[in-house]
Amino acid sequence: MIRDQDLVFNVIWTGSVFRYLRYFVCSLLAHSEARFRFVVNGVPPDACELIEEFADAHRDRVVEVLDVSPSGMLPHGKALDAVYRVRDDGGFFCFVDADIKARQPFLAEFRELLNEHAVVTSGRTVWTDDHVRPADRPGVSGRHFFDQDGFVFGSSHLAIYHRGPLDETMARWGVGLGSPGPNLLDETRERLDTLGRGYVMFDTAKIVNILLQGDGHSLCHFDHPELVHIGGVSHYLAPRQGPRGEDEEEPNWAQLEEMAPRFEVTRFTASVLRDLSEGRRAPQVPAGLESDMEERLRIVSEELTDLVESYRSC
Repeated sequence: MIRDQDLVFNVIWTGSVFRYLRYFVCSLLAHSEARFRFVVNGVPPDACELIEEFADAHRDRVVEVLDVSPSGMLPHGKALDAVYRVRDDGGFFCFVDADIKARQPFLAEFRELLNEHAVVTSGRTVWTDDHVRPADRPGVSGRHFFDQDGFVFGSSHLAIYHRGPLDETMARWGVGLGSPGPNLLDETRERLDTLGRGYVMFDTAKIVNILLQGDGHSLCHFDHPELVHIGGVSHYLAPRQGPRGEDEEEPNWAQLEEMAPRFEVTRFTASVLRDLSEGRRAPQVPAGLESDMEERLRIVSEELTDLVESYRSC
């Protein structure tokens, strides 16, 4: 029987976001008995101190603080690969985004699914309901959990892998969770083509998830009703620096028309978190929005207000 304690979730922290996003992890701690590893990836010293202090105060649940980027921030998937290479937590390899809130206990359903599947993923984002890869898209983005024919790519937001099948598939095909598509082995590229998934670019874990299924293992994506995932908020809480050391005002995806809903939700989320963290009331939902976006931002405001009020002293 799988227990919560058998699962160690790797949480990757970047920049200075911990100050604002720690409330999310507090909710995961409160509603599970799983353990967590804090993976620092391009985190400045003052933010590292906050992370270390939190880990120290929760040493029964936070197994360690692991720095995977002493020379600069790694892409998300590469940071996970760095953890995978140096840590073995037993039968499972797990990770969860730092902006996922648990409203109630959530792991029982995942543990049950792991009795039948090699991989279970979750983490639908607040900003969109569309998680199917567009037919004309040459790649698989992070938000694409499914293909046009129903094939399951899974999510890179929350994932639990049985480590044995993951070890075998990654070794067999020479891939990692951070493999983006270019520079694959010829036989790996041919295998993706044979499986009907020979796309150009792949977000975190997508290639591994395709090949795992091609090797005969099953993957289940389950959007847990008690999890709330914002998605993509880190840039607006701790902007990355440009080549001359200046803060980048917008991430590159903010210019894409299809990303407009994500831009609206994440920018509002950052404002809400800043105000609530500093003891102010959450800002009002902007006027003049379409009803769908107005409802999404209302959910964000209510969920975050509850989150910070519940875990301010965590």
